[in-house]
Amino acid sequence: MKYSIIKQIFKDAWHAVKFGYLSSRRDRYGYIHPTAVVYQPTWATKSNMYLYRNTKIGENSQINAHKGKFIMKENSHSGMFLTVIAQNHKFKTIGAYPGGPGWNEEEPADVIVEEDVWLGTNVTLCPGVHIGRGCVVAAGAVCIKSKEYPPYSIIGGNPAKFLKFKFTLDEQIEHEKIRFKEENRLPIELLRNNYERFYKNK
Repeated sequence: MKYSIIKQIFKDAWHAVKFGYLSSRRDRYGYIHPTAVVYQPTWATKSNMYLYRNTKIGENSQINAHKGKFIMKENSHSGMFLTVIAQNHKFKTIGAYPGGPGWNEEEPADVIVEEDVWLGTNVTLCPGVHIGRGCVVAAGAVCIKSKEYPPYSIIGGNPAKFLKFKFTLDEQIEHEKIRFKEENRLPIELLRNNYERFYKNK
């Protein structure tokens, strides 16, 4: 019994050192909160990553943010094998091979994940994607800029699309009151419009 407890203590200590310190040079990030964790191995363009309080990136992830920023807000987590693409090559230049002319500077490339989002295993976020507050993104989903992902929605597929809301409208309003200060809450009118619009279009 004593041996198993000591073994667990050493295991937890190594875990803290490995993932809290050795996992990455934290000074190289655009911003990383002390509570943010990037599990290893993960390849990332750290200078354009902004990870806020209590965020987590699962192991074996790849964050390509050479041109745009990858922003993950408070309490959002990803599973393993997250892929973020915050840039796009030019591929419509006559006389040049795809990617040869360099980066596409004309299209927005920032990828933004709002608060309280769960990204399942093997999710891909393409350039310009914005995932709304409290969303759940199903494993294997490929999120693209031309689709809208409203707060508190469940998202899935390739390309990923809105499937349903995880809360009723009243539950969304109540959840906002519990989780967020008044100045940070989403407007009730926004939540109502989203609820009516997305269910009407399904």
